[in-house]
Amino acid sequence: MKLADVLKEYGSAVVTHNIIHKPAAIDFSHYDVIGFGCPVMGFRPSFAMTNFIDSLSPQHAIPAFIFTTYSGILANSPWMLANRLRRQGFVVIAHKHFCCEVSWPIVRAIGLISNHGKPDEQSLPYVRYYVQQLSRVMKELKTNRTLQASHIPYSRFNPFSYLALVNTPGKLRLIMGKKSIEEEKCTQCGYCKTYCAVDAITLNPYPAFDEKCTGCWGCFNMCPEGAIKTIVGCKGRYRDKVSALINQ
Repeated sequence: MKLADVLKEYGSAVVTHNIIHKPAAIDFSHYDVIGFGCPVMGFRPSFAMTNFIDSLSPQHAIPAFIFTTYSGILANSPWMLANRLRRQGFVVIAHKHFCCEVSWPIVRAIGLISNHGKPDEQSLPYVRYYVQQLSRVMKELKTNRTLQASHIPYSRFNPFSYLALVNTPGKLRLIMGKKSIEEEKCTQCGYCKTYCAVDAITLNPYPAFDEKCTGCWGCFNMCPEGAIKTIVGCKGRYRDKVSALINQ
């Protein structure tokens, strides 16, 4: 079940935007609160999400909530995401992180699949708890008209947090390795291009990748035919939740 579905259960009207679909300019003043959610990649929020936030026009005290998904090491990702939003004029009033199955093909290829099957039905109480927390904060905001930022801890002693600070799309591309196409498998369906969050793929007629790539492995996991090869060949693909992305 999606977070948006649980919000609707609690009586909220919800509009969702997928940044992969390049939403048009949004008038944030039309909404009571704005949610930002993304996976943790390279011990930090995904570059696709931080690039999107940086592209937004400056706001003034717009309430926001955040949620991140991670499989192993969260590091300071929620703090980094909230700090990015703060610089753009948002005030993060609630935050939550959810543990999910590892989707990084490098570790999946050698059989290290942690948190298998998550998120699942056992994850639903955590989603509901977060929605209840968010609902309480929103009620207080409407009653008191006071916008209070949620405290998001920052760890100075987590070594992965310092790796996150020096991480770049180029380094993640290097870890991913050079991408190539098995033309006999490729059906030229265009899924990889359509769902690339940073518009780094062109079809000529087979996929070609440019320097905007952030090494997120999305195209590798998305390809229905397993036609995209990289450092692990075609092994280790994560497919369990792909349909949820396609149907958004």
